Amino acid sequence: MSGPIKILIVGNGFGGTYTLKNLHKYFCGKTDVEISLIAPNNYFLFTPLLHEVATGSINALNIIEPMRKILGCCISKFYIGKAKKIDLGRQTVEVGEDVVHYDYLVLATGAETNFFNTKGAEEHSFTLKSIRDALLLKRTIIGNIEKASRENDCDKRKKLLTFAVVGGGPTGVEFVGELQEFIQESFMAYYPTELIDDASVILVQRGPALLPQFSKKIQDKALKFLSKKGIQVMLEAGVIEVAKDHIILDDGNKIDTNMTLWVAGIKPSKPEMLQDIAKSKDGKIVVNEHLQIQNHHNVFVLGDSACFIDPKTGTPLPALAQVAEKEAKSVAKNLYNSIHKNPLLKFSYKSNGSMVSLGQWMAAGEIGGFSFSGYITWWIWRTIYLSKLISFRKKVRVALDWTINIFSTRDISEI
Repeated sequence: MSGPIKILIVGNGFGGTYTLKNLHKYFCGKTDVEISLIAPNNYFLFTPLLHEVATGSINALNIIEPMRKILGCCISKFYIGKAKKIDLGRQTVEVGEDVVHYDYLVLATGAETNFFNTKGAEEHSFTLKSIRDALLLKRTIIGNIEKASRENDCDKRKKLLTFAVVGGGPTGVEFVGELQEFIQESFMAYYPTELIDDASVILVQRGPALLPQFSKKIQDKALKFLSKKGIQVMLEAGVIEVAKDHIILDDGNKIDTNMTLWVAGIKPSKPEMLQDIAKSKDGKIVVNEHLQIQNHHNVFVLGDSACFIDPKTGTPLPALAQVAEKEAKSVAKNLYNSIHKNPLLKFSYKSNGSMVSLGQWMAAGEIGGFSFSGYITWWIWRTIYLSKLISFRKKVRVALDWTINIFSTRDISEI
């Protein structure tokens, strides 16, 4: 290869950002390697805490990290936008009006909301994938409560105060726990008790249990705790239609609500490929034991875009931040090995365990088949999340937000 070796990373979620972070260890200060980045935003977003932004617990600015500030020394060129087309033959990626050439390509384009072709869901549901989503949710919650405070019609008031969440995975469970506390504690301090008493949070789950990826013990603990908080949990309830002011379930029942949050599933977000490549049934790109595309070994795919079959279980790895983080470490090491003509290392995944917040002072988790829950688990959950934020400054700011919330009500401003 003449000139510097060009590594191009597409995406700056957990997969792309942590790949860049690990490449920094190998190539910082090297002039023979050029690392470029394509991403829709100029910042890394810590998505696991979006639900706390939407419910007034954390300042939105505290969970974003400007890429140039945290890893700018390793970014040769930064293209802000979405990759449109990838030509594996010519080794190019189109973004906006630019055609970017690469020697090695890392695809970490993440996932987007999957509405499963449900009637009206995409048009009338809120989502929770970006800072804009979180802030819009927060404004809507606050706006509905303000409107309800002026509404004399009982039915209209209750519709404004009914908040429906579709999807009983970790995002849905964590959001409803925080939302219930937001309403019952923060808003209770500023609005009449009879108004807050009319508010209801409903969690709709198609399957027979919440948190399907967790053990039955954790599922039962989550259901019991959310129900105790006053959240209405509807299991085995599929949504067949979402409208502006209601949702319809598969048993014909209707829920009157002016706010429906859809967190029922995801699908891979990926650019158009000009060549045919192997994909899984859910549209993910199939990769080999080194996280490479078959027949295109200079292209690595990781995170929610990749379908890696775990040889220990025979099943694809789950769409989790910790999976993307571990894959990123492997991809960076194999990029270094490939450039230096060293043997590639097979990727092997070992879970660190799973945890889910159930609201302030309560979380549940499991490691190696051992389940646990309670106050200490909540502190562990928060400590782990703090450790995953990249800059020390943002760690401190989030910790301060959490500390302030212990002693005062959450922020109820619209921004």
